[in-house]
Amino acid sequence: MGCAIGMLSTYTEQDVEAEVATLTPRLPMAELMNGGIIKLQGANGFFNPNSLLDPSWLKGKMTVDEYREAIDYINKCTAHSCIGLSKMFSPSERPMRENIRTQAGTGAVQQINQRFPSIQFTYQLTAQNMQMDLSYSTDPAVQFASRTRGPAGHSSIVVLYIAPQ
Repeated sequence: MGCAIGMLSTYTEQDVEAEVATLTPRLPMAELMNGGIIKLQGANGFFNPNSLLDPSWLKGKMTVDEYREAIDYINKCTAHSCIGLSKMFSPSERPMRENIRTQAGTGAVQQINQRFPSIQFTYQLTAQNMQMDLSYSTDPAVQFASRTRGPAGHSSIVVLYIAPQ
């Protein structure tokens, strides 16, 4: 019964922060594109804060610690947008939840851009999905779904473009 209660409850700050801490190290590393633009792919609005392969990509416009703090801030805003939402939900709720996360991530990026005017972050939700192994999750609802459907889940691909100016 404890498991069922956990699945029917809502996300708390502790829940979302634990999930982010276990998810983000599994996300992709940043890539350097033509024109010196850094591309960072994420899942469901979350990004790997330890993804920068070469500090010189920032061209001195931001330190590596500031980069990590910026990515952590986006992750925190996105995660906190889920606090109070039910852990179990129907597929029809996915667009609403995606919209909430996107608004939170976009708002965080706007604040980062104000703080660091010499570097431009752009948040882009794509129409693509990726399959992810969710066996790491501490969330009872995800654990239950993994037992019934397997450890794979689908996540919306979100991309951050970071352009030192």
